[in-house]
Amino acid sequence: MQGFLDLKMKRWIRNLMTRTIAIAPSLVVSIIGGSSGAGRLIVIASMILSFELPFALIPLLKFSSSSTKMGPHKNSMIIIVISWILGLGIIGINVYYLITAFVGWLIHNSLPKVGNVFIGIIVFPLMAICVGSVIYLTFRKDTVETYIETKDNTAMQTHVEKGFMNSNGELELNHGPLREDLADIPLPE
Repeated sequence: MQGFLDLKMKRWIRNLMTRTIAIAPSLVVSIIGGSSGAGRLIVIASMILSFELPFALIPLLKFSSSSTKMGPHKNSMIIIVISWILGLGIIGINVYYLITAFVGWLIHNSLPKVGNVFIGIIVFPLMAICVGSVIYLTFRKDTVETYIETKDNTAMQTHVEKGFMNSNGELELNHGPLREDLADIPLPE
């Protein structure tokens, strides 16, 4: 997501944020569900995953359909159309499921009406922000070209496939074409 949204953050902030996002829903689900609510835990977990699905699916569809990202390896037009129809159908079903499940819970719970109103005031704008974010991800323009064409340059193709040879005839793997968008990405530790 860092490259897709052009977000740059320190490693410790990114680690804290991603781990909090990963752990917080599980913690909330275990507190709400308890040991006897395994069925409810599955429903709540699937609702949380329904929120997360578009944020993984849309970048995947956009990257695999983009000639600036994939070059000649991008999906064919038939695959692009079918995958977007299926992806948007799945996202639509998830949004419908989330909204109807929440409204059903809001109508049939045992909280006082004031509590329902406050929960609705908090949750409905959050749902609107989520839907707005999905729409933004879908229609955001892709401006960075990350595919490096080496087909016409046989020397570059050989170097990319086999590595670079220095003046002593030794193989060097650290002199590839410079990609500014990947320069700041930390390698795994």
